[in-house]
This record gives sequence, C-alpha cells and structure tokens, in this order.
Amino acid sequence: AERKVGGLKGKISGLSGTAKLALASAATAVAAFVGSSVNEYVKAETAQARLSDAYKKFPQLAGANVDALRDLNTELAKKTQFDDDATASAQSVLAQFGLTHDELMKVTPLLQDYAAKTGKDLPSAATDLGKAVLGQGRALKGVGIDFKDTGTKAGNLEELMGGLNDKVGGFAEVAGDTAAGKAAILKNQFGELQEKVGKALVPALSKLADIIIADVLPT
Repeated sequence: AERKVGGLKGKISGLSGTAKLALASAATAVAAFVGSSVNEYVKAETAQARLSDAYKKFPQLAGANVDALRDLNTELAKKTQFDDDATASAQSVLAQFGLTHDELMKVTPLLQDYAAKTGKDLPSAATDLGKAVLGQGRALKGVGIDFKDTGTKAGNLEELMGGLNDKVGGFAEVAGDTAAGKAAILKNQFGELQEKVGKALVPALSKLADIIIADVLPT
C-alpha cells in the first residue's frame, strides 16, 4: 500500500503545473458531485419518509398502496416541472386534512396545476387545497375560484376539484412543455441520477467515517 501511495505521489509530482491544476479541478468537481448527490438522496429519503409515515399514521390511508401513489408521482414528473419527491412531500401535507388514498390520486394532478399556475411550492399549494377541504377556500380566489363551503368534507372536495378543473386543469403539463418547463424536467432527471449515486455512496461514506473516527478517537 505504501509503495502504491509513494508511486502515486511520484506520478503527481512529475506532472506539469497545468496538469496539476487540471487534476485539482477534477478532484474538486468530483467532491462537489459527491456532496450534492448525498444531499439529493437525503432530501428524497426525507420526503418519501413523510409520505410513508402518513400512510402508517392516518386511519383513512391504512392498508392503501402507497407505491401506487409513488408510481403516479414518477409519471407526472416526466411531464411537469415537479419532481416526485416534492410531490410526495405535498401529499403528506394533504393527508393531514383527511384525504383518502383515492382522493390523493385524483387531486394530485390538480395540485400540480394549481402550484404551477400560482408559482407556489407544492407543500404550500397543498395547504391551500387542504384548507379548502375544511371549508376555508379564500386562497383559491387567486386563480379565479369563488369557493363555497358546502359544510361537508366530501362536498368541499367535489367543489374544490370542480373549480380546479375549470380554472387550472392541465396547466402543469402545458407549463412543462415550455422551454423553462423542459429545463426543469431535465434538471429533475439529473437530480434522480444524483439520488441513485447518493444512495450508493452513503453506506461507503458511513464506513469511511467510522474508520476515520476510530483512528482519530481510539477506544
């Protein structure tokens, strides 16, 4: 091992100044990619954990297939600016307002339409829609919906979905087909790649950290 390290040092010392700078730049780029990949994986895991927790915690979701919702999110991410993890995070917010699995499946595309139209992030948009389900739909006036509280959750959800279909239905896909939308989709796809890289790296980095800590702080 020492011979290999020594040989590597010799090869590096024999490089020209320009080559050394190029090598340093490459190393910096790799380190940055590793760091961002780990961050992407952590964010994705956190968002998906919130959704999984909602399916365990809320009775109206008990026994439902959370993977079906994730499959929907993956398909929508191919056509809209919203990645699947942001959508999952927003769905966990909606679950707090008592929506069932089937209702989440139906309202999710409209949630994205509303967020794309208003420029709000998905969790904030989900809060607006959740409040409307409870009868408080003032925020919807921003997209021209004159929401009326029906007095029941089922009635409010029907009122909400009808208004969203009428005023913003399909907007997320339309926005996703613009130059800006396509750029966002491409960015999200790169993020998905980083998530996979981060997932592979985290166990190795954890082991490396354990070795370093054991070396620096011997028992």
